[in-house]
Amino acid sequence: MQEGSQLEQLCREYASGKLDTIKEDLAGFIRRQAGAICRLREEYFGTTAVPPTADEVAVKMFILKSRSINPTREILDQLDEINREKWIRGIQSGASPDPQAVAQEWARLYSPGWRDHRVMAIIYVFERDKDRYLALVRAAADAQS
Repeated sequence: MQEGSQLEQLCREYASGKLDTIKEDLAGFIRRQAGAICRLREEYFGTTAVPPTADEVAVKMFILKSRSINPTREILDQLDEINREKWIRGIQSGASPDPQAVAQEWARLYSPGWRDHRVMAIIYVFERDKDRYLALVRAAADAQS
């Protein structure tokens, strides 16, 4: 998938509400991980003369490092994709496919791309409502001080 088309797809998914669960999960993730995000910011930028973008960069770096904001939901979403693939193959062949074989093949062929797209979607959601998420980081950091 080309980058332009992936960005366009994310824009459509966001506009249609398909990324609403990521919005919710990201807010909870940032609240839970605010301390670790602040420590990462301090590790890279120090504590004095911190650039205005430091919180933004730290959140993105933490997301990229974590690669998951809600593992349970992400596993369930992957299972939905596998079930969709089983359904498609059943329709194409006219018979029920071997579910384990479909799951293994999907994991081998599509899981890395699915994961990359998911991380891009998380970053995209962050960018769309950056001020809200940065306020959560700052509020949690202030509460810990």
